[in-house]
Amino acid sequence: VKVELNVVMQSVLKQLWHNLFSKTSTMDYFVDNIHESDDHDMERSMNIKFPLRTKVGARERIDFEDYPRTEMGVNRTSPLIRMAMPNDASDIERLAFSVSLGSPMAPTEKDALDKMGFLVSNFDARTYSQFIKKAEHFLLLYAGTELVGFLLAYGSEHIDPLKEELNMHIKNNFCDKFVLIKQICISSKIEHRREGYATLLYKELYARITHYYDHETDPRPIYAAIVKEPSNSASVGFHEYVGFVNIEEFVPALDGIPRYIFENSAPMVSLDNLTTYETRSEICPFYDSRAMMDPHCIGIGVTLYRVGAPDELGDFTANIRIVAKWRQEGIEKIYPRKDDGLSRTAINMKDHEAGPRTVIRLPRYDLNKDEVDQISSYAYIDKNDPHDVITWQQVLRGTFSGELRNVRNFPADLQELRFMFRIWDNDPNDRCRYFRQLHYVDNTAWPICTKRDVKSMSFTFLAPQAEIDIFKASRTSRYVLKIPVLREATYYLRTVAFPITVITSLSFASTSIEDFDDQVGFNASVLLTTVAYLFIAKDVTPESSEVTMLDVITYGGLLLNWSLIMIRFIVFSGRASENFKNLEKSISLGLCTFVSLVQVAFCIFLYVRYTNCYRSSVKLGSF
Repeated sequence: VKVELNVVMQSVLKQLWHNLFSKTSTMDYFVDNIHESDDHDMERSMNIKFPLRTKVGARERIDFEDYPRTEMGVNRTSPLIRMAMPNDASDIERLAFSVSLGSPMAPTEKDALDKMGFLVSNFDARTYSQFIKKAEHFLLLYAGTELVGFLLAYGSEHIDPLKEELNMHIKNNFCDKFVLIKQICISSKIEHRREGYATLLYKELYARITHYYDHETDPRPIYAAIVKEPSNSASVGFHEYVGFVNIEEFVPALDGIPRYIFENSAPMVSLDNLTTYETRSEICPFYDSRAMMDPHCIGIGVTLYRVGAPDELGDFTANIRIVAKWRQEGIEKIYPRKDDGLSRTAINMKDHEAGPRTVIRLPRYDLNKDEVDQISSYAYIDKNDPHDVITWQQVLRGTFSGELRNVRNFPADLQELRFMFRIWDNDPNDRCRYFRQLHYVDNTAWPICTKRDVKSMSFTFLAPQAEIDIFKASRTSRYVLKIPVLREATYYLRTVAFPITVITSLSFASTSIEDFDDQVGFNASVLLTTVAYLFIAKDVTPESSEVTMLDVITYGGLLLNWSLIMIRFIVFSGRASENFKNLEKSISLGLCTFVSLVQVAFCIFLYVRYTNCYRSSVKLGSF
């Protein structure tokens, strides 16, 4: 009986292994495979927990206006992923060397080295530059402005038969078309360990290659090699965690170092296994490779070349570049990618602007423009993107509409310059589209947002904020980029608030003047001086129905001197009681003390608020 049970169990395990990892069955895991017709049956067979939105079912999603309606802010501190560029080679070399076996920063103890992970071969900058030119999937991961990880992978077409013995062994014995992971590297710094950076890179790779090769009949597996000695259990355990299986041990004749060959034949299943409810694509604000698979998703970002301070109504001038990306099915047939060394395949916009939007489905959106001119507009297919992803760039210059908010704290108020993009709502073909934030815009990280220093005499420009929500009136997706601007409060404190406070303190002297005419004349002079300053402040204060803190300071001095004149008049006219006459001087001194203390307190509060906001905020152009 035991023998029969063992035979049955072996048969079941073999069938399970075949269903999960054989080449023929892995096609079922690609929701976006163009050769599949019934994605619902496929989904049931896969038991995918978090299916991605792809071009399969895109037409039906238009009819039902089915798009993610999650409202969320974009975290400025989130890691950013982009493709490697030629000028990154030196940074990549430094990072690779820091975790290589020969690095002085690597631990010397074998156990510590085994637990942390390491690179056996770190290349020089020239070699990495060559990889950047040929590798379709050379991903870099940044935390702020610091490079903390990279993943070097490329298609089997780029394997050099003369230099890559192990990789040719995979190609000749296992699979002709696959994706090879050459290196995966994460910074060894304590603050970068256990942050999930390597998993983020692999999730991006899984979704990217699914989209990148979806025109092929069979999905591509992924292969990686890990040295057997010295032991690298950290790398082995991690690759098993992200869905790889050890299939063979191979010893290249070149160096004689035995290596394990790992295979992942179902990257989409691995991606789903690595996804949680909190990290699913629908609630991710970024235009990553998962979002890029949906033809209705629009990646968007803005770069500032120049921006002006808001006027008294909140309007502002700006010169901006808008970058949008989206998947356009069939565009790769009209504009096939050529291996001509160019970084982009240009699209002739004039040929398609008047034609049906099935060829180029330009995003139609409303922007808070007042008087804005379009300087340029062009579209292309970037060599780093899948073959059917269009990039559209516009350069705009002019005045954008805005409004002043929360001016009660003037002159230490914090305003926002807003660029608000709202999807059109009069066509179902538009209503189903939604925005996601591009990691990089015009080769600039979105939290930096500018390529030039932006300065103003009256405001300090702070780091941008972004949010994605649903516009209540149209019920369509909206992307809002906010540039907080902090008013230079010290100017107003120095030229208005402090002089008013000093002038108001002179009212103490009037309490010692016995003669009615002299006291009234003195207080009237102080009152008129205060009024003069009110006229000066009128030209530099925003028009608002709200009472600002500067109003409290200026009108406090005005009311104080009016009150002192009226108190003296009541006593002089004989209408006051004896008790009031006896308390006149005390009442006047009390009013002077109270108003002066309030003015000083408000001045201190405004200065502290401004200083705290200035020091604690990240400036525009910085992380």
